Amino acid sequence: MNPRFLPLVIVTAIIAVALIAGTATAHAQYVSSTPGPNAILPSPPTKVSITLSEAIQAGSGNITVRNTTGSQFAVPPLTLSSDGRTMSVGLKPGGPCVYTVAWTAVSAVDGHVTAGAFSYAVQNPDGTLCNAPFVQPNSSGPPVSAAEVALRFVSFFGLSVALGVVVLVAFMWLPAGRDPDVRSLPGYGLGLQVLLNTGRMSAFAFGTSMVGLWALATGLEGAAGLLASTYLWSIAIRLVLAVGLFFFLSREFARARRGIPDAPAKTLLASLAFGAAALVAGSIGTHAAADPQLAVIGVAANAAHLAGIALWVGGLVGIVAVRTFLRETEAAPLARIVLGRFSRMAFYAVGLVLGGGVVLALLLVRTIDALIGTAYGWVVLGKVALFAPMIAFGAYNRYRLIPRTAGSDQPVSAVRRLVGNVRFEAGLGVSILVLAGLLTAMQPSVSLVAAGPVVLDVQQTVDDLRMDFQIIPYPTVPGVYTFEMFVYNATSGREFDFGRNGTLRFTLCDPDLPGCVPVSGFPPQIAKFDGPHGNHFIIASSAALSRAGTWKIDTEFERFDAPLPNVRATFYVSIRGG
Repeated sequence: MNPRFLPLVIVTAIIAVALIAGTATAHAQYVSSTPGPNAILPSPPTKVSITLSEAIQAGSGNITVRNTTGSQFAVPPLTLSSDGRTMSVGLKPGGPCVYTVAWTAVSAVDGHVTAGAFSYAVQNPDGTLCNAPFVQPNSSGPPVSAAEVALRFVSFFGLSVALGVVVLVAFMWLPAGRDPDVRSLPGYGLGLQVLLNTGRMSAFAFGTSMVGLWALATGLEGAAGLLASTYLWSIAIRLVLAVGLFFFLSREFARARRGIPDAPAKTLLASLAFGAAALVAGSIGTHAAADPQLAVIGVAANAAHLAGIALWVGGLVGIVAVRTFLRETEAAPLARIVLGRFSRMAFYAVGLVLGGGVVLALLLVRTIDALIGTAYGWVVLGKVALFAPMIAFGAYNRYRLIPRTAGSDQPVSAVRRLVGNVRFEAGLGVSILVLAGLLTAMQPSVSLVAAGPVVLDVQQTVDDLRMDFQIIPYPTVPGVYTFEMFVYNATSGREFDFGRNGTLRFTLCDPDLPGCVPVSGFPPQIAKFDGPHGNHFIIASSAALSRAGTWKIDTEFERFDAPLPNVRATFYVSIRGG
């Protein structure tokens, strides 16, 4: 195999694995709700709240609550929590029945749409349920868009090359021209024009990708209310900066065609400032900035990571663009100065890439399980797999070939080998940018892990105590589940630690008889809680919910803080056929 095609093969394989693993998780994920999915309540709730893994774009959230006749019970306006992750809506009073909650939201972090639905039920006065089906809890969104991944890659590539070329021209190419022998070379002036033209066209591609991402976020996904979105404002700011970057580099290109400048002009330095500002603006509209408490760290780490990639990969692409001029025999002094300076700069760029990458991994992945157990983690590993040989090539070039360009009897041969290595190194770098485009379109592992399994969580207050009853994971089919109960003082909210001898009584209700009459031949079962551990009772890995149907679960425990009767509470769970 031609080694030039190796990066493409690696990237294709990694993208295929990531897509097969399920990149449909590229959106704000459902975390929890009140009431919970399939919750069975003794009285109607007064509001519905839904929490997602990312901040919700203001004006984009929507919640509807309907009963079996289709009547709407949600009462606008919809409100957002201070962190933007929880949306809530009030409810009109409703009677006993099954209610279906449907919701949609747009992530303020990446502009992706998420939608979902679940049901909850309100008991009849006698504790029974109306005969109506529950909606299977669900949360989903459009799959990762190939167009979005492509646009994100173009944005990374365009900005990296534009910024890398600016640094290459200002601090490597033009300083090399201070040597009269270098300045007189035909390839010196032509190479400068090629670099500036490469930079301005890359800036144009960067701006075009911003237009595409804007259209995708506001049009193709039908998102609404994004004018206040951090993500969309990030795109708008970068578009303005891209226009400025293209303008400044175009002026420098025109100037270079008229004559070779002696030093970097103000417009070239302005290009550098605009490129750096674009890195920061892009970092503000990323998952790294999604957590308000760690936003500053996330933005700084992401900007440093991207700056390192831009200086390194963008500079490599610039060198590849002028490789013809560097390979000439008489251009050995030019190649020695430019490549030597670039190698020193690349050493610090690698530090930025590594430092920023480690912080981002801690913020967005965090655990080994998340790294190897999610599609996002596998793409991160793919970047690392490509980054390692880049470092190896860079080290070999710096410590073996660069010295030969100055001390060898055959400097031209060393330069040509070095340029050949740079082509392969640049190919690896571009491959990393492809994965970066995919990675930034996906949901970070930490959000997926944080969501965790859906848990049935039902509360009931008896006298002065509140019981928080949970079944883990959410019960949908006959199987093995864990039952937990936490007891609190209903007035103060403090943990109630004076319970003992807790039990659960499982009764499978006969659907053809009123009330909850046990199914014939299937008497109620009693299981003893383990504990209490403070205010916590638990039965781990119980197979009590062994058949489909409606189960009545009676909880009971003694309280020894006062001569009061035992505390009893009843919960209902609907189990479907396995």
